[in-house]
Amino acid sequence: MTGRAPRPPEAPPPSSLAVIDAPSGLPPALLRRLADARRFLREGSHAPGTRRKYAEDFTQFSGWCQRNGVAPLPAEPGLIALYIHALVDPDPSNLPRMRRTVGGPRGPEPGQGPMHPSSITRIVAAIRYAHTQQGFAPPTSHPLVQEALRAARRTLGVAPRRRVQAAVSEVIRRLLLGLDDSLRHRRDRALLTLGFAGAFRRAALVSLDLADVVAVPEGLEVTLRRDKTDQTGAGRTLTIAPGSSPLSCPVRATLAWIDALSALGLREGPLFRFIDRHGNVRPAHRRAASDRLSPQSVALIVQRRARAVGLDATQLSGHSLRAGFVTSAVRAGKGVPKIMEQTGHRSANTVMAYVREADRWRDPASGGIGL
Repeated sequence: MTGRAPRPPEAPPPSSLAVIDAPSGLPPALLRRLADARRFLREGSHAPGTRRKYAEDFTQFSGWCQRNGVAPLPAEPGLIALYIHALVDPDPSNLPRMRRTVGGPRGPEPGQGPMHPSSITRIVAAIRYAHTQQGFAPPTSHPLVQEALRAARRTLGVAPRRRVQAAVSEVIRRLLLGLDDSLRHRRDRALLTLGFAGAFRRAALVSLDLADVVAVPEGLEVTLRRDKTDQTGAGRTLTIAPGSSPLSCPVRATLAWIDALSALGLREGPLFRFIDRHGNVRPAHRRAASDRLSPQSVALIVQRRARAVGLDATQLSGHSLRAGFVTSAVRAGKGVPKIMEQTGHRSANTVMAYVREADRWRDPASGGIGL
């Protein structure tokens, strides 16, 4: 014993938000920038969809912590490891994830099973993000947390639980059956054919504006200004070639939809817009700032058309258009680099998964071997 007083614990480094929120001593010119700077730091580093998901994930984690009498911030590595285990092996009497209800209390989600490892990894990233935003050292890099993540992957496996059906060209043509020249059907025909031919992700498809579509002698050139793999907005231009049939041609369908909007006096703004049951183009609800379709609307339109033509709507989603393009392009003999040019995939491994699926029954190794 030396009699020396113990050293007080070091304070966590302040987050960028905390620094911005401490304006003491700033000159008036900088004080006027505070509001914009706060918004810049909160919104500039992640896409809106990522921030929404992170907020939901951390809210779920906070609720679990509160029900168990512990603080979510700052969280100890052991607590996060316990939460990962609860996501892998949920206790029916104390579920880690709760159902969201509109205007009412949150209750346990019925029949909740283990969460997929990819979702667990995202939740851990959300916990890390919440800590850094509040100026706490992120505990998620601790070996205990990383060991828990590895255990989750080994226990549950990383294969996707459900792969949606790829809406190949034959399926697209079937989805188009029965569409007439009404405003809603013109929009749906353009959305299905352009979404397929451009291999768009749902969010990218509905992010298009009328100014992003340019007719050229060869077809259409569509400027995609931002995408999931292009968060910095470098942008790229996709080429849309005419189809072999007027009924399924993405160029004809898109231009017909643009002409319909022009006839309504809509010559700028979103390409794909909400249409109410009376056939009016308007925002989906009073709180909506725009009549732009939401990403979820793409899935709803695909599934509505599937039910209309007698297909199993539960096997199709908004991603079916993109998956169907890759599968159809592989079957048509398109090369992987050309497919990646259209899809924007960064890794050929992702595209090769579709190639293997499309080639599964092309000259199978078990055939023609003398049995």
